[in-house]
Amino acid sequence: MSRLRPPSKLVREAPLLKANWRLLSVLFCAHVIGLSVVAAAAAEETKVVQFQPDGVARQDTLLRYRGKVPDLGNITVCFRFRVRQLRELSSIFSYAVVDEPNELLIGFEEDTHMTLHCCGGVFQDLYNFSVTLRQWLSVCVAMDLESRLVSLMVDGNIAKHKLDTLSESQLRVRGGGLLLLGQDQDSYGGGFTNTQSLSGTLADLRVYDRVLSDVEMLVFGKCEMAADASADPIISFSNIERDFEMVNVDLLETTKERSCAARRDKILVFTEPLVFEKAKHICGLSGGKLALPMSDKDTWRLFNESVPFGSVCNTGSMFSFWLGVQGDAETQTWNHYLTGEPLSYTNFVGRQPVVENPFICVGFVGDDKIDSREHGGWHTVGCKETACPICHLDKVVLLKVRGLCKASLFDRQYFLTEDNGSVAFTGTHYSMITRHSPLPDSHANASDHGFWELARLDRPSVKATLQMKSPTHYPFGRHKWTVQNDVCGNDAEVITITSCKEGQFTCSDGSCIEIQQRCDMELDCPSGSDEMGCDFLTLEPSYNSDNPPPRSAPNRPVEVQIQLHIYAIESIDVDNFEFTCEVEVTAEWFDPRLRFRHLNHATELNSLSGDEKLLWTPQMEFLGDGLTTSDVLERRSSLSVRRYSDPLADDDEEEQASEVFAGKENSLLLMRKVTVTTPCQFDLEKFPFDEQECSMRLVIAGITRDYITVIPDEKYGISFSGRRNLLEYVLVKEEISKQDVGNYSGLEVHLYLDNLATYYITSTYVPTLIIVVIGYLVFFFPIKNFNERIMVGLTGLLVEATFFSQVNSSIPHTAYMKLVDIWMVFCILTLFQVVVSVVVIHWVLEKSPVKTMVRVVTKGFPNSIRSPEEQKKARAVKVNRFCKMFTPVVTGVFLLVYAGLITLG
Repeated sequence: MSRLRPPSKLVREAPLLKANWRLLSVLFCAHVIGLSVVAAAAAEETKVVQFQPDGVARQDTLLRYRGKVPDLGNITVCFRFRVRQLRELSSIFSYAVVDEPNELLIGFEEDTHMTLHCCGGVFQDLYNFSVTLRQWLSVCVAMDLESRLVSLMVDGNIAKHKLDTLSESQLRVRGGGLLLLGQDQDSYGGGFTNTQSLSGTLADLRVYDRVLSDVEMLVFGKCEMAADASADPIISFSNIERDFEMVNVDLLETTKERSCAARRDKILVFTEPLVFEKAKHICGLSGGKLALPMSDKDTWRLFNESVPFGSVCNTGSMFSFWLGVQGDAETQTWNHYLTGEPLSYTNFVGRQPVVENPFICVGFVGDDKIDSREHGGWHTVGCKETACPICHLDKVVLLKVRGLCKASLFDRQYFLTEDNGSVAFTGTHYSMITRHSPLPDSHANASDHGFWELARLDRPSVKATLQMKSPTHYPFGRHKWTVQNDVCGNDAEVITITSCKEGQFTCSDGSCIEIQQRCDMELDCPSGSDEMGCDFLTLEPSYNSDNPPPRSAPNRPVEVQIQLHIYAIESIDVDNFEFTCEVEVTAEWFDPRLRFRHLNHATELNSLSGDEKLLWTPQMEFLGDGLTTSDVLERRSSLSVRRYSDPLADDDEEEQASEVFAGKENSLLLMRKVTVTTPCQFDLEKFPFDEQECSMRLVIAGITRDYITVIPDEKYGISFSGRRNLLEYVLVKEEISKQDVGNYSGLEVHLYLDNLATYYITSTYVPTLIIVVIGYLVFFFPIKNFNERIMVGLTGLLVEATFFSQVNSSIPHTAYMKLVDIWMVFCILTLFQVVVSVVVIHWVLEKSPVKTMVRVVTKGFPNSIRSPEEQKKARAVKVNRFCKMFTPVVTGVFLLVYAGLITLG
């Protein structure tokens, strides 16, 4: 049982409760009223004026103010507008007096800046800001003419500018003139041109005779300023039908919420049922994505915008449109079809279904003729079924048109719109691409699916047509159009329509890849079109391959930089005075006459070998010592481009996006791999301890050094990668230097070789020296053993002579003596001296005349008598002893002199 409060206490609290309830009631009512006011303001119908609703640039579409404009020392002009197509000057506000058509002009030149003329043309200021197509913008221009200060408010951003004028007189906007909206007056009330008109919608124009504060302008930008007496505009759209004369404009009603919203996104419905993959593809080509509502509000917006197409897209199924959803059978989640992220919001009819297989997609109910409980609902369906794509574009996507000449009358950028229930392409200025049914005279040809027409709206005779290949054929990608009356002068043009961004390549079907994937030897486009037409070279018709690149200055020849790489020295033929080597010569130069395309950073991929005969290339001639002709056998030759710079700015005259590079910034590389046999004047006086210097010259033939000069590469002028130790010589050093030949520019290559004398030391010098030593040893034989002594000497002499003959036959024959010849002659002479000495000793011993016996007196010894035989033997011993000493002394002196000859330079 609950307990009750005492009556006395209830009585005491009653007044307080009553007061609190009263306060709460007031607050609640204020809140409800506030919400009502906001809702009413959002739902408030407002009138907007649409200029040039058919897209044709006209001179007869405008608003003319019926009232009188007073003199104004200060003025503020506020308005909201949305541009459909751009003009050279989108004229918003044009006020003229009799003697000055630009007393006050506010307009936008293209989409880059606002132009402002005031006060009899005293000043003109340009204010940079971007105008986005098909987006509502709020603008206020407040001019304090006394302080000469302009405040510009654009969508909540305020910038202030000081007026630059030399006039010191008071600035004023003179009254009594004519105010027009949507046209620029080049004369009072006239002088209109198509290119200075407004194509778009204007709303909530207000003109004040005072300078609005920053706060007031920001309030206007947020659509919070009511057009009532408190705001005191002297001109406004509050009663537009009474205050303005409307000439060929449409007066429409919309909610204030729509005219104030800065929303850029758009729903676009392609009315041809497609399988999911093709639906995904065509949304990608349009620059958008398959729609995917993320809340109930998004669902109802999507439903309302798709209902008009429900009957066309319904193929008898419960759903009519594709959503950007795919199921994951492994995780049992429904994911975004591009990112794979699981969805936080779904709206399936009934329970959320199970993902049965990976080929399940989701359809959207956009038909209001079925059960209302199904409206906006999601259904699972096989991805091979057909439905219409609903594409969501989160901004105005401008499609580029490539392939038109610079002077073409057609627009180069388009955005997607609806035209009679079908997708159309509206140009940013004057053109439009629309779909047309088959012509009546097609005789019901089943293959005639109609055509797309690109037309200049203000010049109907200027048009181009594309025959449709199927009912779902859209002009995305690259197609051949039939053109009429365009200034380019061609009856047919290959035109590419693409949503690809800067730095992307458009495949033939309209899909996009990165420009670096173009011509990289990999198929990235579905049709492989990225690897078609991969010509790196662009030649002008005036190009002449007989002429070298032009000189940058009259006395400055074109430089050809040379890198020379020697792979191997195949042979050094001393007998024939020549050597053979494998050489790779790389010539690098710049030709400003050329243009290259889609160059890779890897030079090897930028091959021009097939175009080598079309280009001027330096003709290189190899010469030997004394400028003698060399035998050159070419093994391989290639021409390529080395990329140094970034590509030039994109040129949309070309149907395909490609990176174009200037020839003056990116070099040509000519690589020739050759086998060169060239003479060398060997100096063999010090053979086999000789050091040789062989030279080879490379000369640019046919063009004098006044036009072409060759220079060695500073870093890699010459290099060698082969074995330096050859059969007889070792390559010690290689050099390259500038050396002209007559009036022709050239380089000289020097090869420094040292003889590998070890072979000759071991095979010639040591054996011959041993034979000499053996011959010398006969002086240590018994003197009486003449036969043995003479046989050893003669045998050594004969062997030495045989060695000399063999060595002489294996080394080059020269008219002068070589060191090896001197050595062999010395060895032979030494052995000859040994033989002669043995004979002399034998003669002294046996045949020298002795008449009498002699007494020999030796100090410290008794006297002795020697017979003639003993005297002969003593003489022979003395001669033998002399030979023992003489031969090594002479040999030592010879070796010292010989070593000096070797070491002398």
